[in-house]
Amino acid sequence: MTEDTFKKILSQFLERYWGAFHEALEAQSVTPRRLAGSLAQALKTEHEAFESVYVGPARSAIDGLGLMWKDLEARRYRWPDPVLTHDDVTKALALFTEIYDSLIHEGRPFAAARNEILTHASHGTPRQRLRADAAR
Repeated sequence: MTEDTFKKILSQFLERYWGAFHEALEAQSVTPRRLAGSLAQALKTEHEAFESVYVGPARSAIDGLGLMWKDLEARRYRWPDPVLTHDDVTKALALFTEIYDSLIHEGRPFAAARNEILTHASHGTPRQRLRADAAR
């Protein structure tokens, strides 16, 4: 992996994919009985975008998240705007952490680039406590 590839993939993961999940959790904390369809669609869209560029060793975690978003979409046929369950959130956090750890491991030679990205990660990382408001 080159430094440019690492920067692109880690940034995409944290800002877009992890960011979409973080936004969904934040919205669901405000409205715990529903998850807006646009947020569920954002998760699916960001998953597909990240899946298409990621070639690292955490492929099974990517696949697991993909199955979760498909299941969430299938639940929409039974009731509108289904929420992420406690089990969904717990499992997704574990899978996002696995991907994050893999990316950090792969990017060991690029410590300066990694630190720069982490410093500006508006949604934090799966290893950090969830932030109450990423916009701040």
